[in-house]
Amino acid sequence: MYDPRDAYSSSSEARGSLRERLTLRRLVSITAALIALSLLMSWPPVPSSSAKYSPWSNNQPSLLQASVAQALGNSAPTITSAAAFAITVPTLASVDPAPSSATPTLTQPSRLLDSFTLIVDDGLYTGQQDALADDLKQALDYVTKRFGSPPSSHFNAVVAREDSCNLHGVAHTEERTVQVSTCNDIARSRAVAIMAHEFVHQLAQDRYGPAHLSADLILAEGVATWGAGEYWLGGQPDFRAFVRGQRDSGVFYPLATDYTGKGIGAMNALYYQWASFVDFLITTYGRAKFDQLYVSGQGAPGSADYQGVYDKPLNVLEQEWQAWLDA
Repeated sequence: MYDPRDAYSSSSEARGSLRERLTLRRLVSITAALIALSLLMSWPPVPSSSAKYSPWSNNQPSLLQASVAQALGNSAPTITSAAAFAITVPTLASVDPAPSSATPTLTQPSRLLDSFTLIVDDGLYTGQQDALADDLKQALDYVTKRFGSPPSSHFNAVVAREDSCNLHGVAHTEERTVQVSTCNDIARSRAVAIMAHEFVHQLAQDRYGPAHLSADLILAEGVATWGAGEYWLGGQPDFRAFVRGQRDSGVFYPLATDYTGKGIGAMNALYYQWASFVDFLITTYGRAKFDQLYVSGQGAPGSADYQGVYDKPLNVLEQEWQAWLDA
């Protein structure tokens, strides 16, 4: 027997099902729009673990927000990175700062170089951009030879305007972008010195792969500083001599020191100590063992498997390194 209530019930169920489908479609559309807006608003990405191996990070092998420091009597800029890392670079006294000028917010067209694309903010180092490109190509050649392996593929090198003139750098190594923030009152040579450190973080990512992102901070920042070599030495012959002078002036820390909360001076001193320790390990025990050690870390200073690789704990190697400083 036909019951009109059954027809009404079926019709109601159909309308309900249609409303649910329409509501779901609206929710999907709204969600997609919100995700797209979120991605747009969050670009460029904030420093990630990949940045932690740049000389400009606050928390690791990393992006750096450090200020200018003194290194053996020479003014030294601070560095940051995105798997990020922070470091201080000695000023090259022979190079005069570029004259100050207005700095528009537009970005110049990029320059495609052999190994990287150079992007410089418009108005920054006006009239010096060809020289800047040459300087950075030379810096990459230098650190590549010193580090021992080239970039695995093309990457971006960004020189950005920093209105506060707080010189710093960051390396987003997984995204294959390294950056230095500077201004026209800061000599071009100092920006190049910071970029040299960031270049090494990218080379480390390419040599060691994902393990680079969890490397012992001693080794991650140490190798980036050591790899930058003469760009960071301020006229000193090597990192052993640099740290010996630093120690003799009363500045010296245990290698596994966490510089968090200790200020920029402590961080800078540790970066140089770590560079000299890397130099000691490679010189004394060879690069193959160092590479094995590098990929064994867990991020924190002293977290690598020193005992497993060298058959000696870190404290014993540290004693050997201290004796090596005076050899």
